[in-house]
Amino acid sequence: MKPDRPLLFYAALLFVHLIFFLSSTVHPSLPLTDSDDYLNASRNIYSQGVLYCGDLTEPIREEQFTRRPPLYPVFLGISILTGSYIPVFLIQILLSMTAILLMLRIFSPGHPEQRNAPGLIAMVLLLVTPAQFIYSNRIMSEIPFQLLLVLLAWSVFKYSAKQENRFIWLFNLFLTLGLATKPVLFPFAILTILISLYLFLRTRKRAFMLAICLPVIWIIAYSAWNYNRTGSVQYSSIQTANLVNYNMRYFLMHQYGTDVADERTDALYATCNASDSYRDKNRCLGKGVQEIILDRPVKYALFHLKGSFLLFLDPGRFDLVKFFNIRESDTPGFLTEINQDGFAGAVRSLKHQGWWLVILLGLIALFKILKITGFLLYIFRKGDHLYLRIFLVVLVGYLALITGPLGASRFLLPVELLIIGGAARGWSPLIKKRWSPLLTKLKVQKPV
Repeated sequence: MKPDRPLLFYAALLFVHLIFFLSSTVHPSLPLTDSDDYLNASRNIYSQGVLYCGDLTEPIREEQFTRRPPLYPVFLGISILTGSYIPVFLIQILLSMTAILLMLRIFSPGHPEQRNAPGLIAMVLLLVTPAQFIYSNRIMSEIPFQLLLVLLAWSVFKYSAKQENRFIWLFNLFLTLGLATKPVLFPFAILTILISLYLFLRTRKRAFMLAICLPVIWIIAYSAWNYNRTGSVQYSSIQTANLVNYNMRYFLMHQYGTDVADERTDALYATCNASDSYRDKNRCLGKGVQEIILDRPVKYALFHLKGSFLLFLDPGRFDLVKFFNIRESDTPGFLTEINQDGFAGAVRSLKHQGWWLVILLGLIALFKILKITGFLLYIFRKGDHLYLRIFLVVLVGYLALITGPLGASRFLLPVELLIIGGAARGWSPLIKKRWSPLLTKLKVQKPV
């Protein structure tokens, strides 16, 4: 009796997850700044009933009230209850495996024999995606958020096949949960609401109008809550911080160098911090960023698009180094180097790494190219779930554009499984066409 191939695939994936889990428990990684935000927010929710990402014993900073949405900090209550991060990691591994299973259901439907090729390709691509296993074992919201985005794609996939209203409701439910997990989805939700209005006018299906009430109610309620706490309806302070510290600062660094970038960023903060209210401070920061960007709009647009493109190629040096506590040389970070000097900066940064790490990152980058190439083959292939392909283009394109100069591996992770699934679907016909004759010749005939 032949072993069940899907079962072997899942066992291999679980085994890799557990290897990273053991590494995280035997040699714990240093927490990231984002991890500290989530943990502080969780402790403050359960001890003081306040969503606040800083230390409540220190002077209050309004931006810490809205820095992270509440869903992941609430989830981290598991670690407070048990006194250990281990249950959090185990649940995140389960969420990761669930997202992978859903991805295979979306991109490898049909008879088991038809699922073998894309399923095998997807598994190979997954095994060379270390971020999937790293962030399953970190205090970060990437894996829960990833599952919600895969569920969004699954809802579109099921609706395109069955045209049932319940999948419209499920889509908007998952969208709302995603908004409560990471603020990056906020502008996408606005776009989704507009598309839903268009679909209602086109199809006259009331479900499109009624279901969008879920994200609309959440956005209004959460923004009103933020206004009561800070005096600003700002959805999340992390968006303003990214605009100043990354979009603007890295652009200035690229144009004038690190010293000028730091000087002008500090000057903007000094000016805006003198504002009387938190709302005025945010307006001041936004206006300052806008003036610098509009001063050279074409150059900034090209700079931003370069970051969006690099998002698909970054092999995840930061993820590996931080997770495995690899000793780094005393040099500027990779993202700083590449935004300051482009390709020359990337080469200079890599020279300071061990050769084994450079080779590993090169291999991961090669498979990233294969992923995105296969994904594009799938997107432009006719007759294969048009609604799903349109949704994937919008979602992946949106995430790349909004990330911009921050284009690092972990920011792609939420849609990485969808890219892998599309790539498996894109490469599968070509591989089957190329290798089928050879496999037929090598196939052992069953005895009569």
